[in-house]
Amino acid sequence: MGLSYIHAVNMGLAAAVICGLSAIFLFDRSRKSALWWMLSFAAVLLSALSSAALPFVTAQPIAGYVSFAFTIMAITCLNVGIAWHYRVATPWRIIDTVVAVTLVVTFISTMVLPIGPVSWTVEAVSLAGAQAVGLFILMRSEKGKRDRVFIAFLALSMLNFLSHPVLEMMARIENVQNGLADAAVAMHINNALIMIGLATFLMLRLANQLLADLKGQSETDALSGLLNRNGFNAAVHSARDRRSSKGTASLVICDLDHFKSINDQHGHHVGDRVIAAFGRLVRAGARDGDVCGRVGGEEFCIYLLNSDARAARLFAEWLRVAFASTSYSELSSNTRFTASFGVTQVQADETIEEAYVRADKALYQAKRDGRNCVRSVGEASELSGIKFSSAAG
Repeated sequence: MGLSYIHAVNMGLAAAVICGLSAIFLFDRSRKSALWWMLSFAAVLLSALSSAALPFVTAQPIAGYVSFAFTIMAITCLNVGIAWHYRVATPWRIIDTVVAVTLVVTFISTMVLPIGPVSWTVEAVSLAGAQAVGLFILMRSEKGKRDRVFIAFLALSMLNFLSHPVLEMMARIENVQNGLADAAVAMHINNALIMIGLATFLMLRLANQLLADLKGQSETDALSGLLNRNGFNAAVHSARDRRSSKGTASLVICDLDHFKSINDQHGHHVGDRVIAAFGRLVRAGARDGDVCGRVGGEEFCIYLLNSDARAARLFAEWLRVAFASTSYSELSSNTRFTASFGVTQVQADETIEEAYVRADKALYQAKRDGRNCVRSVGEASELSGIKFSSAAG
């Protein structure tokens, strides 16, 4: 009675997890890890179902082997999902070899050898070996602090499998059917507890990743591929909070010249192409850690980490020349568009808003000087009587 109840609980838990993982995969079909983990818990469901039902219609060794085979499939799908989730190459040769060896060896030990310590040990080592593949994949990936929990679950699962023959032998020493039944109940309870913990971790991991992606989409400008104003402001403040030393940083403000006339003369589809082209150039020139955003219709901001005003000026000049050299398939080959730039160095003891005011004044000066140029203003102390550098082309 107790064992049947535990099988029913396992099947119910597996079904609930399958529903949750299915919902995540249907929402975002690019999350292949959700699909593989869904298949893993489907195999867990079938394993519990075969353990509960097959003993009534076939011999115990056959029922046990079918349940074992589904468990191996569950672990295998879990391992493939781990590889997808952590973006590492799936070691198919290792996986295929482990699956083939475990199925064949366990079949022989189950069908040929009498049920006892040898067959129990073969099955336990086979399951632990299959789980070790997942641990191997996880150890090869880039891991965060939270992934230590995942490692702990996989290691605990391996120990749980290896404990099965010990529990069986202890029950046999205590003798009689009640002991064996108690051992089976203990093993299935352990399996259920680990399944609950593992399922909870996987669901939370996928949910956190999904929420992070949705947040990224809400803070990203679809046209330019850069951050929008809210995303840019949040990313800049986060970058400044992370700076452990008073390293230099600079701010570049860009404005596409005569953008409204581009829309009026060539159509909004060309205007969109121009914004997209400028966004691609910004992404191509920016380094890891730099924060790039489209903060207005034709206005862009780039926060350059570890860059003084001179380095930021060079970046702006490169961007200006690259954009002015860009051609568009919809227009004649000699049609070009330009942008104006304002540059300033951000001081460690000032707010980003104060730096933005200076960079904006530099941008205004670039527009007054005929556009398609870069103007810069240096230290914060120059706010009174700003001195702009000479034009560069």
